[in-house]
Amino acid sequence: MASLAVSAAPRRPLRRRLSQHVGSAAAWAVILFAIFVALFPFFWVLRTAVTPAPEAFSLRPTLLPNSYTLDNIVRVIVSPTLPFGRYFLNSALVSLGTTVLVLVAGSWGAYALARLKFRGQRAFGISLLLIQLFPAVLLVIPLFVVFARVGLVNNLLGLVVAYTTFNLPFVTWLLRGYFLSIPRELEDAARIDGCSYLGVLFRVVLPMAAPGLAAVATLAFVNSWNEFFFAYVMINDDAKRVLAIGLSAYIDQFRTDYTGLFAMATLTTLPVVAVFVIFQRYLVGGLTAGAVKS
Repeated sequence: MASLAVSAAPRRPLRRRLSQHVGSAAAWAVILFAIFVALFPFFWVLRTAVTPAPEAFSLRPTLLPNSYTLDNIVRVIVSPTLPFGRYFLNSALVSLGTTVLVLVAGSWGAYALARLKFRGQRAFGISLLLIQLFPAVLLVIPLFVVFARVGLVNNLLGLVVAYTTFNLPFVTWLLRGYFLSIPRELEDAARIDGCSYLGVLFRVVLPMAAPGLAAVATLAFVNSWNEFFFAYVMINDDAKRVLAIGLSAYIDQFRTDYTGLFAMATLTTLPVVAVFVIFQRYLVGGLTAGAVKS
């Protein structure tokens, strides 16, 4: 009996280690599969953009092209009928304008929600979340009617205002959580030293909330850069179109220019990737800060 007990003792750690290894291997398999599913479409867009047209339309495509070319990308950049530079500039103006406007208005609104007490405060905060449930098609019709009366249809400024309407509630709610995570004692000390509410906001709160501001600025920029529906409805002049509309021009009723479409998609994605690379360290902290605050 004693010998059996001694021989059975090492099996439990071994079995436990095997179970842990199997669990770890399964977790890694799931993670790698998720990464593959998420990144493969982007890889295939880039692969088609740098592949010569005859090989891109081959009936037996290969994972990596046999030859590479930049002709598709150059053709998109210098195209006289679809001015990539003009579309890029319009997208940059609209996205940056929306980001600045959302940050300014969202910071003030979020600080008021986090620190001030007023009637209807809770209902207003809940309404910010409920607004996210409405689809864009419900907003575009009343916005189009209002913009037509004030001359903002077919105007990049109107597109900035439209994008601000659906970015502002989400940004305000996120910044509210971030402001709640900042110690109230710091603001009280600034108030004792004579700072007004705006002074506390600009001198104490906003510098400490820089990671949260970077996170919401990234989200607002990316949402504005990729938006299609409002841009399609609000802008009719070809000189004022943005990149998302320029992409759709490569698809018509009878033909799709896949190499041009994927080349322009690659160029359109590069600024978004650059913004994520620069601000990715702020995204997780900025989105989760204040998550345990009420």
